[in-house]
Amino acid sequence: MAKGVRLKGIKVVTKPNGKRYVYRRVRGQFVSLPDLPENHPDFLRAYVDAEHYAPTDGTLASTIKLFIASNDFKQRKESTRKVWRRRLEKIAMQYGSSPIDKLTTDLVNKAIRKVSPGAQRGERTIWRAIFAFAQSEFLRSDNPAKDAMIGKTKATPHGTWTPEDVATFRARWPIGTPERQAFEVIYWTAARCVDAAVIGWQHVSDGVLEFVQEKTGGTAVVPITAPVAPYLEADRRLFLEAASPDLLFILTTTGKGRSVKALSQFVSRAARDAGLDSRTAHGLRRARAVILAENGWTPHQIGAWTGHESLAEVSHYTRDANKRSMVVGNHVGNSGNVKRFPS
Repeated sequence: MAKGVRLKGIKVVTKPNGKRYVYRRVRGQFVSLPDLPENHPDFLRAYVDAEHYAPTDGTLASTIKLFIASNDFKQRKESTRKVWRRRLEKIAMQYGSSPIDKLTTDLVNKAIRKVSPGAQRGERTIWRAIFAFAQSEFLRSDNPAKDAMIGKTKATPHGTWTPEDVATFRARWPIGTPERQAFEVIYWTAARCVDAAVIGWQHVSDGVLEFVQEKTGGTAVVPITAPVAPYLEADRRLFLEAASPDLLFILTTTGKGRSVKALSQFVSRAARDAGLDSRTAHGLRRARAVILAENGWTPHQIGAWTGHESLAEVSHYTRDANKRSMVVGNHVGNSGNVKRFPS
């Protein structure tokens, strides 16, 4: 951009908290732009793209369409976008003809109550995001989803696999089967499916697996060939036998990676086939945390392995730990080994 040339139609709004919102006015509508210098390539690209902006007709459906195309939506994590897109499309189908500026908290409450109790919090978050976007586009002045209510539910944790469950699964699925491969990788690494589907030898350095988690952005650190306590050796050996020698730890029989959803369903189905109807991939993550807790690992050490940065979250995952084992078990004799990781 030539020196001294100013882009036309730019509007900047600064909130009391100091956060800036930048817009371009196109055919009577304000289109969101990234808060970057006007000569930044990303800003210029967004400025040009705004020219093709289709003004909203004032309905919820058109607002949702604009939201999905916005920088706000695009900057969210890919896993979040996939889930949200499905929900947004369903909301648009059910309530899309309603004027965005006429929607009320009561309507949002009714919409939220239509989903399962466990999904209501996430549904409210999506409605709040829709109206926050509508506010940023000057389509309405308030956010009726802010005060929306969700039902009180007691969270049902994923069932933690017991040692007996693990033995049953291994007896049903021997080393060499894709079911056993997925199981051993998740059981050893304690990775969520969203991470287990993409981690592999490219993330291993000096005998340690280190990867950034998709869900939280935090780092998980897991011993692969580095020294571990004796009680972990058997599981580690089985992991090494089962994991693919190729780039990814988990592959299909055709040598391709598994999608996150497919991996989760694959493990649950394999567990059911082994007679373990209530066991899931996420339950394996809990099981690894329990093993470490029962052998004297501190919350900080467990968090390093599982990637949890909140001690409260670690406590949530390890509340199934056998308290007797933690007090009088043989972890005392292993304490020296426990301290070897993390080094």
